[in-house]
Amino acid sequence: MDNFRTSPKSRKQIREIAKELREILGVLPRTEIPIVKIIEFFASGLESEDFTLEICDKQEMKEVYALTMPREKVLKIREDTYMEACSGNPRHLFTICHELGHVILHRTNTVVLARNERIKKYEDPEWQANTFAAELMVPADEVKGMTVEEIMYIYNCSYTVASIQLQQSKYI
Repeated sequence: MDNFRTSPKSRKQIREIAKELREILGVLPRTEIPIVKIIEFFASGLESEDFTLEICDKQEMKEVYALTMPREKVLKIREDTYMEACSGNPRHLFTICHELGHVILHRTNTVVLARNERIKKYEDPEWQANTFAAELMVPADEVKGMTVEEIMYIYNCSYTVASIQLQQSKYI
């Protein structure tokens, strides 16, 4: 089975990148990240050198909800995924945060094919993008003392993301 490898990043490093992005964007603590507005802004032409956003129909993307092509600087989102994210669906908001993680963490030439090799978790671009998405949506350092339900409500995230970030908050 083919895997992909990227330069190693720890959870702490990824957390700092996500935190810095929230600060740059002026997202207040204990506030939901407006991810759809963010990607639309970055792809609006004002920052077009960062990436191009393409909303694609389901026939084109088939079972893939979203896809980032770092070398081409393209982020493709399946139309129904995009519409669900616009409606506030936590799963699809996470998907878009995940893809933004690829855009930010995996610039050109940082992801390579690792044929039939076991790769370490912290070198896995999918683990890194998932970790980035979770930290961008729900900063672990903001949820200490909260319940999973409170986290889900405040950050508009899934039970899974809320649970993971609450668990991670114990290590900060």
